[in-house]
Amino acid sequence: QELYLQSLYALGIDPKALVAATQDPAIKDKLKAAVDESIARGVFGAPFVFIDGEPFWGNDRLPLIEKWLQYGPF
Repeated sequence: QELYLQSLYALGIDPKALVAATQDPAIKDKLKAAVDESIARGVFGAPFVFIDGEPFWGNDRLPLIEKWLQYGPF
């Protein structure tokens, strides 16, 4: 837990504010909407990235994402 707190402080995040934010109904609603959208789009793992509507899933696809961003669809 100490490492976790040190990491938050190093990023400039107040741990108490972070915990309080997780209880904010507006933030909970945004999270629920993002999850619902992900399910509707067929997301089933992480990392999962859409580029131009094309889905890319998994760490092994990161080089393909870089190629797509640099050169466009292939």
